[in-house]
Amino acid sequence: MAARNRFLSPGLLAAIVVAVFAGAARAGPGGLLGVTSDYVVRGVSQTQGEGAFQADLHWNFPRGWTAGAWASQVKYQPSKRFTELDGYLQWRGALDDDFDLAATATHYSYPGDPRPVSYSYDELDVSLLWRDQFRVAASWIPSLNLYSYADGLAEHRQIYTVEAGWHRDLLPWLDVSAGAGFYDPVGLEYASYGYGDLTMGLKYGHWRVNLAWIWVQDTDHRQYTPGPAGGPLAATLSWVF
Repeated sequence: MAARNRFLSPGLLAAIVVAVFAGAARAGPGGLLGVTSDYVVRGVSQTQGEGAFQADLHWNFPRGWTAGAWASQVKYQPSKRFTELDGYLQWRGALDDDFDLAATATHYSYPGDPRPVSYSYDELDVSLLWRDQFRVAASWIPSLNLYSYADGLAEHRQIYTVEAGWHRDLLPWLDVSAGAGFYDPVGLEYASYGYGDLTMGLKYGHWRVNLAWIWVQDTDHRQYTPGPAGGPLAATLSWVF
């Protein structure tokens, strides 16, 4: 789902892209149910390197609009699992025969989060796609609380992210994608970092299996990011409808 431009675990992102874009030409429901060995966002594990159950449910409206919700298990502390629950609204339209433009607004929330400070936030994302193969995107988070074990709480920080990606169908049942990005909280030292992934996907009917190799800069560059480095390998099984 292009709407999930939060740059999910690459396997689930690939499956959601299929779910939303395949249904973009028609109005109606869509989504997926999935399980992943490691829920990774922008190179960082959201589950302490453990697996998670995940789901997406959305409705495709005429003229390129999609609204939906995403849910996943998360584990930011070693002893406590809770839920990430997001709502999103996306528009996608063709600029010409080759280029599409997409814009997404997403609200991220964490019901049951035991941490004493709220880490819910909003994000705006704009992406440009060429023939559904190449994609460049930029996102803006206007306000997010960040925490570093060394420096403590940094409240209401703006964050910018840029990303580029490539996707190619090799066979009707096999595809490959790769991406790289940069995460940049404004005004914080040791908080900006780069990340990337390479993902192979298998398709059979409504089923998808993805295997991703994930890279992220070390903790010296991401002291305000909760969670260890993702992967380096993550496997995902999903049923797309």
